Amino acid sequence: MARAVGRRCGLSNAEIARELHLALPTVKTHLSRILTRLALNNRARIALLVHDATTSDDA
Repeated sequence: MARAVGRRCGLSNAEIARELHLALPTVKTHLSRILTRLALNNRARIALLVHDATTSDDA
């Protein structure tokens, strides 16, 4: 889910749900849990974290 947010930065929860074939409440739950577990306060931080992780893997 975090990778999906990172790659689909700027999409709404509904758009992510459609692309991943998930129910909207499922997307909301996953995003909320990711934010809580990683002590982040918004989706942009998830996207930045994913970006940094994927670019360091490519190096």
